Amino acid sequence: MAQTLFGIRNRALFATSSRRGVGRVLMAAVLLACLPAAPVGAAEVEDVRLWSAPDYTRVVLDMDELSQYSVFALENPARIVIDIRNSRVSANLSALDFKDSPVTGIRSAVRNETDVRLVLDLARTVNPSSFTLEANADNKDRLVVDLYEAGQAPAVAQTVEAPQAPVSAQRDIIVAIDAGHGGEDPGALAYDRKVREKDVALAISRAIYDRLLTVPGFQPVMVRDGDYSVQLQRRPQIARQQRADIFLSIHADSYSTSRAEGVTVYALSEKIAEDENSRRVAEKENSADLLGGVAGDTSLRNIEDDLARTLLDLSMAWSIEQSIAAGGHILDSLKGVATLRRNKTQQGNLWVLRSPDIPSLLIETGYLSNPDEARKLNSSSYQRRLADGIVQGVMRYFVASPPEDTLLAWQKANNIKPDFGQSRAVASSGSIGGTHVVGRGDSLSVIAQRNGVTTRELREHNSLRNDVIHVGQELRIPGGFSLPDAPEVQHKAERGDTLSGIAARYRVSLSSLRAANDLRNDVIHVGQVLTIPAP
Repeated sequence: MAQTLFGIRNRALFATSSRRGVGRVLMAAVLLACLPAAPVGAAEVEDVRLWSAPDYTRVVLDMDELSQYSVFALENPARIVIDIRNSRVSANLSALDFKDSPVTGIRSAVRNETDVRLVLDLARTVNPSSFTLEANADNKDRLVVDLYEAGQAPAVAQTVEAPQAPVSAQRDIIVAIDAGHGGEDPGALAYDRKVREKDVALAISRAIYDRLLTVPGFQPVMVRDGDYSVQLQRRPQIARQQRADIFLSIHADSYSTSRAEGVTVYALSEKIAEDENSRRVAEKENSADLLGGVAGDTSLRNIEDDLARTLLDLSMAWSIEQSIAAGGHILDSLKGVATLRRNKTQQGNLWVLRSPDIPSLLIETGYLSNPDEARKLNSSSYQRRLADGIVQGVMRYFVASPPEDTLLAWQKANNIKPDFGQSRAVASSGSIGGTHVVGRGDSLSVIAQRNGVTTRELREHNSLRNDVIHVGQELRIPGGFSLPDAPEVQHKAERGDTLSGIAARYRVSLSSLRAANDLRNDVIHVGQVLTIPAP
């Protein structure tokens, strides 16, 4: 085609029958011969990177500038095609490692003389999703293509079918922990540009997860548990799939001045909630499983718009109210651990907080732009203390308002004090419920080190004038969690009761029930009053 057009152009120029016309033809031929293979000013694909996250594979094209593109899938054989306008490829595609991914190879070719086509050869069918990221301090412009397994939803508009959780009379409270940013998105950078928000957020999130694993009646789940990106829309979806009772998004902040410091906790604002509800009603065909929570699913598909809006408004109002309450408990628990920039829960327009059925909070743990705070946030001991404070706030919130059918609700109904004391760091040091009973050989500095606090903080928290302590003295641990003593629980044996059945009912071991009542065997009689030990 190019030769034919050039031939037509030649004949037209020669038809002028002049020396100038011949000269123009010769000049045009020389210019065409000297043109580069790719168009001048073309966007260049300089590098291609690939790695796998738990639920998708990410392919990143590093470019010197962004250009229009399209992504589509082909079958027989399965492959993904990426067309980029006015571009060329200089990246080495032969050195990529495709292990643990559906991609078996990547190839490129020039298309329409000015464009480039990249083809991802696949071992199986995938569902692609793509977006672009502008250049930042660490990365150039990027075209990102996420490959989800067939049948998985890459977009927020697609319905998420939540797995059916087993119903139990004493289920655990599920806490979804969302480490902000990740992968291609580093988040805020520290004053020295070495500490990245995504790393701090993941470290604190993992510390929260580890701490919650030690708390009876709680089950943590991680939204992101590695250095990969999760779309904002997917984060609350993952929490909903896990039947979460609360959603915590962990971040670190940055500001134009190095003086800014302190923790801020955010819930969703009422105005944004109204706008979000309007959008969801308009798109209610894709709004399944929005009001299900832990109990079940409520689809909006077959509900009239006015009723759907009312249901969403009521649910969202409850979610915001509970979010603010939970945020208050977390801030109270962090008072002895960190500086608070705001001592009340703030409200704002934050994407990850838009769940109408899950209390949701975004916690800015401090300012990386502040050198002192950045150093603390990058410290594992401070990360653990922040995590403990956040967990203690979450526990306080759920002690006050335990969800139905949970172990905590059952314990509250039966006047049983929850056993929160045997934590990760304190179990071996004798600390119970945020306190430490001084033993022989203990010193204030040793106790402080065991519990991840400074000697000064421990001294101030207990109003000590010096470091002198004595055996048997009870010390309160900064950020520690304690509950008022619950009355002794007793059970009066009825007809049909067995000792093993009573133990199972109160979730205590048979041996501890036997020991608490000085029983030599499992024989009990009707009317006998049994003391129930703490679980």
